[in-house]
Amino acid sequence: MEEQLKTLAKMQTLDDEIGRYRVLQKELPKQLNEIIESVEQATANLLAVETERAEINKKQRTIEMDIKQMQEQSKKYGNQLAEIKNNKEYKALNSEIVYIKDKISDQESALLELMEQENEVKERAATAKAELEKAEKLKKEKEKDLREQIASLESKIEEVRTQRNELARTLPVQIVKHYGNMIKHKNNQAVAYNRNGSCAACGFVIRQQMRIELQLRRKIIYCENCGRILMNRFEDNSEETSN
Repeated sequence: MEEQLKTLAKMQTLDDEIGRYRVLQKELPKQLNEIIESVEQATANLLAVETERAEINKKQRTIEMDIKQMQEQSKKYGNQLAEIKNNKEYKALNSEIVYIKDKISDQESALLELMEQENEVKERAATAKAELEKAEKLKKEKEKDLREQIASLESKIEEVRTQRNELARTLPVQIVKHYGNMIKHKNNQAVAYNRNGSCAACGFVIRQQMRIELQLRRKIIYCENCGRILMNRFEDNSEETSN
């Protein structure tokens, strides 16, 4: 019977290993997706900043063209002004020149404001580019390894499951059936150890007679509360402090 208990303990160890692989099957794709999404987000951020900068540059070119046209118009009017003899026409044209110069001043102020905006956007673009480069570097470093780990997990699980099944074939069918039910319905934990006189899985206090039977290892003992297979650890015969 002691050998059967050892076999059950080994099976639980293997199922614990399978459980860890199952966790990785959920966690590793999440890590991979986070890395990929970080690159996508950094790319989108950089594109948004570059688009904003392109819009500012477009406005700058439009204003610069307007200023150039108004300067040419002002110069033309200035040349015409010298030739005008009529005082009324002179005043009208001179007023137009003043108006154009005021418009030029306004546009130059707008241009300066756009230049300040461009400088701020340049800084944000540099930051966004650095963040993208960082994300791409991490993706390059981690993606291949994560994909390889993900691809290898199922084969590792199958390998461990095969070892577990080989052990199971050495046990009576009813014990294996109960073990399987516990694995399925008790969070992948069929075996629970005696921890200071209680079931380490559910905390239920083990009766004195059952503690003696656990020490003797002459039969399979089940927790009266959760139904798991109870046993003492095989490192020594003391009551354990952990499951």
